[in-house]
Amino acid sequence: LGDNGTGKSTFIKCLLGEEDCQGKIQFGPTVKWGYLPQIIHFDHPERSLYDTMLYEKNLSPQQARDRLGAFLFQGEDVFKTVGTLSGGEQSRLRLCMLMDEKINLLILDEPTNHLDIAMKEVIEEAMQSFAGTLLFVSHDRYLLDKVADHILELKADGATTYQGGSVSYTHLRAHET
Repeated sequence: LGDNGTGKSTFIKCLLGEEDCQGKIQFGPTVKWGYLPQIIHFDHPERSLYDTMLYEKNLSPQQARDRLGAFLFQGEDVFKTVGTLSGGEQSRLRLCMLMDEKINLLILDEPTNHLDIAMKEVIEEAMQSFAGTLLFVSHDRYLLDKVADHILELKADGATTYQGGSVSYTHLRAHET
C-alpha cells in the first residue's frame, strides 16, 4: 500500500528488472515468477480467446474451454478477438493464462481495477487458490482483507510491514498515532 507516487509500481519494476534500482535484487534458484501488469499487451490481439489459449498455452480444445470457463469466458465469448476485450477482460484472460503456468511467485499490479463485482470475485478466488506467494499492489480494501496476510506500506521516508489484512492494518495504524 501507499499513496500515489510513493513507489509501488517502481518497486515492482525493480523486482522484475525493468528499472535500475539501488542495491541488488536476486531471486532464489527455485523462484519462478509471473506478472500481471495494470496495462495488458497481447502479441496477437487478432486471435480469439480460444485460439490464444490453444496456441500460446499449448492446450487441448477441452482444456482451453475449461480454463476459459473458470474465468467466466463461456459460450460465444471465447471466440471474441483479444483486441476487442475491455481492460478488465484482458486482465482476466492474462491471469487465466498465468494460473496455468508453473509459477510460485505471482506479482500483480492493481489486479481488480476496471472489474465489476462478479469479475473481482473470480480474481479473488484465483488469488486465494494460488499455492505460491502473491505480491500485489491494490487499493481494494476488500481484496486485501480476503487475500493478504501481510501489508507493506510504502512512504516517502521508507516502508513498514504489518501482519494481517486491511482491517488489521487500519487498527494497527490507528494505534501508532
